[in-house]
Amino acid sequence: MSFAELTGEFFLSLLGQGDAAQATINAILGACLAGLTCGALGSFIILRRMSLFADMLGHAVLPGVAVGFILAGSKSTPALLLGSLAAGLLAAALTRAITSYSPIKDDASLGITLSLFYAIGIWLLSWITRAGPELSSQSSGLNHYLFGNPAIIQTVDLVFLVSAAVVVLALLRLFFKELTASIFDPAFTVSIGLSPRIFDGLLLVLLTLVIVVSLKILGVILVAALLVIPPATAYLLTDRLGRMIALSAFLGALSGFGGVYLDFVFGIGVGPAIVCLAFLWLMTAFLASPHHGVLGRYLLQKKLELKTLRENLLTSAWRIGERGGELTAIPIGELASERGEEPSATRVLARRMNGSGWGRFEKDLLVLNSAGQERACALMRGHRLWEIFLQREASLAPDHVHAGAEEIEHFLDSETLLELEALLDNPETDPHGKTIPPGHSKGRTP
Repeated sequence: MSFAELTGEFFLSLLGQGDAAQATINAILGACLAGLTCGALGSFIILRRMSLFADMLGHAVLPGVAVGFILAGSKSTPALLLGSLAAGLLAAALTRAITSYSPIKDDASLGITLSLFYAIGIWLLSWITRAGPELSSQSSGLNHYLFGNPAIIQTVDLVFLVSAAVVVLALLRLFFKELTASIFDPAFTVSIGLSPRIFDGLLLVLLTLVIVVSLKILGVILVAALLVIPPATAYLLTDRLGRMIALSAFLGALSGFGGVYLDFVFGIGVGPAIVCLAFLWLMTAFLASPHHGVLGRYLLQKKLELKTLRENLLTSAWRIGERGGELTAIPIGELASERGEEPSATRVLARRMNGSGWGRFEKDLLVLNSAGQERACALMRGHRLWEIFLQREASLAPDHVHAGAEEIEHFLDSETLLELEALLDNPETDPHGKTIPPGHSKGRTP
């Protein structure tokens, strides 16, 4: 069947009847619920730098699955979940104990616990397959907890997923301020009588719960990915925690839905499809995020470079005006001589003044409007004030202050200039004896 036919069959199956349609719906609901819950909680996890802890817990619950099966004698969902929860909390306690009562660091203790519990889990699963026929005959399907398989999601699993989602989202909403304070300002949390350890413990319990109920979706191998990748993507797209949580939850649910769809169409496995799709969103944000993406930073850098080039032309024009030259229409030859470069190079730069709002290149002249003259004045004022500052506060010789002032002049706003003037007692000349342009000189020429 073609891709379009498979896609059509997928969406038609959601409207159909029978066991196959119900299995697809259960898989979608389970994957979306797991993605939503992991995404919301994961925002706090990555900000608290507990991502490796999540990976450790994902592997550490495996022996709990095996023990729950052995005690129940069947794949009883409550027994498996309770066993997993107990194993996760025990692994967390062991990790904390190793770190607290020995010189072993956090990363090493996480590696120790992960390896130990995962090894025990594999050993127990191997033992179950070699046990008596009554136990081994019931063990079919336990391997799904290793790699996940939403196709086996049943109504009872959805009940647990919904319950976990409600509990996690309710507690995150109830303790949102306290959790935020404990992450971003532990000292403040302590000062108001709260211990950050309490909220670390809360995150740990919620983390274990989410991992346990999500095992059938992604398995112990990949469950940590859904706790880390959607929040990391949201972190690149927004600087507000509330928006980050909502966006992360949405991306997690979208990845869950998309993973089931991709498995239906291409047969690549739901767990790997979910993780790869989540990683695709991450790479998109990494490249195209307006503030933190590679492309966004590149465009910002180019914008800053263009602004700096234009402002350097303005300061060169101001110096010509100081010597009695024309400030509104400066010949390219004079600008080139002032800048110590070939007229052809200055001409290229002058053309880039077009669209700046400060002036334009016209008939081999750099024509400045009143806004351009005002900006040139502010730049030169900031340059010379900063030269005085460097001479007085950094004890630099007058012939060593120009380079530093030329770099900082592009970032001094009017408020900072006023503060500099007050700090320096309103000087009139710079270390070289040149007049400092006055402020608020719109429309004035040197």
